[in-house]
Amino acid sequence: MKHLKRMTLILYNSYDKSRWHEAHKRAIARAAPICYAFNCNLAIMDFPCKKEDILSIETTIGNSGEYLKELIDNNRFSIIDKYRAQFGVPIITTSKPDERKLITPREIANLLLKKPCGIFVGLGRHGLPKNIIKLSDYQLDITEKRVSLETCTAIATIPSVISTYLKFL
Repeated sequence: MKHLKRMTLILYNSYDKSRWHEAHKRAIARAAPICYAFNCNLAIMDFPCKKEDILSIETTIGNSGEYLKELIDNNRFSIIDKYRAQFGVPIITTSKPDERKLITPREIANLLLKKPCGIFVGLGRHGLPKNIIKLSDYQLDITEKRVSLETCTAIATIPSVISTYLKFL
């Protein structure tokens, strides 16, 4: 089997940055089992919380938080306020990609053979801010059809589609 670099799903908080909301907790709880299942790291960016807040999330999702705990215990979960070089190539997700920066899920799978990739998903109605969009090397439309997905649907789809391509490389 080929040695693959790690993919990190980065949930970017564009909700309230000053208050720890139930929506933040639900997004993390929903993303953790997906990341665990598809061998992906999980990072949260600009969330108004500390590690203790994450450890105290009570949920029935993901086998009562078991997968979130697994990610934390195996150093595959990060709370960040800026992009880290260890995440590799920064990629944003959007249903309206700039054609000059467009990358397909298959191309990301090929890239993961050489480099790690950090894939941003914006939470909330405002999506990703301009500074994150400018930071990105590539823009991914996971549907490849310009279909806008609800956030939780996108969170599930991105690692699963890219992992499927990885199986066939």
